[in-house]
Amino acid sequence: MTRWSFILVAAGKGSRFGEKPKQLEFLGEWPLWEWAARMACSLEKFGLAEVVVVAPFELMDRFDLMRFPPGVGLRLAPGGKTRRDSVLLGLRAATSEWSLIHDAARPFASAALCLRLMEEAVIHGAAVPLLPVPDALKVMEDGSIVATCERSKLRLTQTPQAFPTKTLEEILVAGDRKVADEAEAWITAGKSVAWVCGEVMNYKITYPDDMRMARLAVSGAGETRTGLGYDIHPLYPGRILVLGGVRIPFPLGLAGHSDGDLLCHSISDAILGAAGLPDIGTLFPSSDPEYKNAFSLGLLEDVVRRIHSNGFRVRSVDAVINAQIPRLAPWIEEMERSLRAVLFGEAEGTLTIKAKSGEKSGPVGNGEAIACWSVATIKSLFPLAANLKDPEKNQLSNLV
Repeated sequence: MTRWSFILVAAGKGSRFGEKPKQLEFLGEWPLWEWAARMACSLEKFGLAEVVVVAPFELMDRFDLMRFPPGVGLRLAPGGKTRRDSVLLGLRAATSEWSLIHDAARPFASAALCLRLMEEAVIHGAAVPLLPVPDALKVMEDGSIVATCERSKLRLTQTPQAFPTKTLEEILVAGDRKVADEAEAWITAGKSVAWVCGEVMNYKITYPDDMRMARLAVSGAGETRTGLGYDIHPLYPGRILVLGGVRIPFPLGLAGHSDGDLLCHSISDAILGAAGLPDIGTLFPSSDPEYKNAFSLGLLEDVVRRIHSNGFRVRSVDAVINAQIPRLAPWIEEMERSLRAVLFGEAEGTLTIKAKSGEKSGPVGNGEAIACWSVATIKSLFPLAANLKDPEKNQLSNLV
């Protein structure tokens, strides 16, 4: 498999945006630069080996790479005075044969677009995304309109742009320092570049109005999915009773390979089901001694990390615990506090836990077991790698 680096250029001053560095402005729950970095991490199984974030030297401590899930390697590189200098520094920090160069100010580039570029670049030597110009164009001189510009042959160029790493580095070293993008340097050097259809949502945030538009998109967009989880465990002497990560004083606990925390188990399965991932019995099998007496709140935390790496966030969880004994109402608030930190972190989310009696019916009603049902709603934050089976979907090739 061809090995790729993703070079995220986040070192610009953004003078047209305002006084604050736009790459550090928050869009939803992440700073602007982090959107593209997280999208790039979803390409690990397609040959992406690393993400190199090129940041302003004086602001490098504000680019937190510790929040990312394990997998693709991430590293920081200091930026330069010009875009060309920053890209060069990113290329020198990269270790792969091929590189995708992307502007941090384009938060909505999709994994599908990256794959199309990677494929075309390997076949043709380099590739960029293009879009038709939708608006009429005018030529201005001294503040006045002097002519209309024919747009049928013009195209808008986006990023990422895909090139062989060392060749692009050599071209940038030898060429003009004021090139607008890497494709300009490549073409000026006499090399041909292939193209793929770009994406309308992959627009660049340049002015404050662009950020306002992006925030509207983030607040209302994204795929929403719902999953259902269920678990039941018998009560057993000599076990500690743990629900939602909270130890409840009671002479009986829940039998199981782990700590038996069926509230965490049912929530985990609801989240995994919504994301289309295997259940906890598959991910954390009882045949594996590693999970003997495992703290299930920690397993839930692992589940949440897994869906984060797939581009989802938990938005709501509704759980019903069915228990004749013990009485759980005094512990509900503490369970909710324990679970909120894992499910939502510092983001907003809705969590409801209800305790119901077994009404003296069946194993639960007879005080032999406790059962739990959970419903989880998750929402995608950007175009997902899960959509890559049909990379041609939603292309604008008929317009180009």
